[in-house]
Amino acid sequence: MSYNIDNKNHSNSKHISKETKRINSGGNPQEDKIQVKITPDFVPMIRIIFWNGLGFFFFSFLIPYITVQLLGASGIQLGLTFSIQIMGGLISAPIIGYLTDRISKKVLVLIGSIGRAACYVLMYVGILFSSLSIFAIGMFVLGFFVGFFWTPLDTLISEKSNKDNRSFAFGKRAAMIGKGNLIGSIISFTIFGLANFFTPENLFLVYCPLLLFAASNIFGGIIFHLKVDEQLTYEKHVVNIFPSSVEPSLIYHEPVIQDSLFKSRNNITIGFFIGFFVLSIAFMVSSMNSDLAYPFFQVYLIQELKIENPTLVMLIYFPSQVLSLLFAPKIGKIADKVNPILGIAVVSGLGALMTWLIINSTSGLTFGMILLFDSTFAWGGNLVLQNVLSRISKIHRGKIFGAAQWLSLLGAILGPILGGLAWDSLGPKAPFIISIFIELSVIPLYAIAINSLKPYIAEKLD
Repeated sequence: MSYNIDNKNHSNSKHISKETKRINSGGNPQEDKIQVKITPDFVPMIRIIFWNGLGFFFFSFLIPYITVQLLGASGIQLGLTFSIQIMGGLISAPIIGYLTDRISKKVLVLIGSIGRAACYVLMYVGILFSSLSIFAIGMFVLGFFVGFFWTPLDTLISEKSNKDNRSFAFGKRAAMIGKGNLIGSIISFTIFGLANFFTPENLFLVYCPLLLFAASNIFGGIIFHLKVDEQLTYEKHVVNIFPSSVEPSLIYHEPVIQDSLFKSRNNITIGFFIGFFVLSIAFMVSSMNSDLAYPFFQVYLIQELKIENPTLVMLIYFPSQVLSLLFAPKIGKIADKVNPILGIAVVSGLGALMTWLIINSTSGLTFGMILLFDSTFAWGGNLVLQNVLSRISKIHRGKIFGAAQWLSLLGAILGPILGGLAWDSLGPKAPFIISIFIELSVIPLYAIAINSLKPYIAEKLD
């Protein structure tokens, strides 16, 4: 969907009623504020995530299941398989961060969609030939191209949303993943479950959803490229939707710090360096923690809780991968209203508690319910951090998101390996226990980082 920013008389009541609200300030019309949340092409833009997200759940289920159950890998080999994906991202993230601020973001997103499709095809071939090497190459391809998709898309989400509703905007992004996950899960459940029941030896049929999801990625990338107007930013939309009779004082604009942070070295003080350094460490540690336990949830279900039916494992795992994402816009609205340090402290503390409850659960049903809450809290923290990242610089958002992705990948490359070593040497509960302590340790790191960065970011944090 394109939008003509030169059409000053454009009036679409549907868009305005959904995207704006009047904040009353005591009945004085001159003091009322009109707040615009997103641009009109925001929803068409994030629909690509639906098409790309169709295979997310099946993909996340297959990695540990195929690696351990079908290909007979050890815990450390499972960790290395995840790390290979991250290595691809480490290579591409700095390149994509630079390119996002210089060339068409739509082209980069299209390349990322095609790259994910290639990953699904390689995984499918690896399964058919029982080759861990081909399967791992597919993981590397995914890691390399995932930045082509998310970094420019997150930059566009930031450019097309109000800073005061930024967590909500990223929550809409997560919800679209959830919707794609929901439909994709129904497709994969049906094909995988029926094929496993009737013809379990027919690998071509059992894992054919990968080919369907490869096609959906290419389709979504093409539609995105045709419909999104990357020149339409939030600021241009605000100017465009109000007729000239509206007084400028009625349009909601909060003063922001000029985005000169990266233009002059004199403006970069020790406070900024401390804040950015600590934020980098926190991102690395958080990402390492996230991937330290994540690859072993399914293996824990199968080996410790003795749930060996793959379809039942998918059903237990399903709510945490879908429902938590559908809740994201509501969580984002809450995140927009709370202090980011408080938000991170709450979700990290609750996340640590959920991890402890998971490894003390005695049934698959309890495991699945607790994992749902754990995933929901994890997404809450993610939305808060994306909000903070999007505000650091307006003209260098691509580089900021690219740098954040690279730093998180650097930490994540250690997580699965550390988790695999802990699993093999200390026992099945070890990765989760280590994760609890790490999750609590990052709270003071984020507090120091956010407080140090506050005076220097381009869009003020309340």
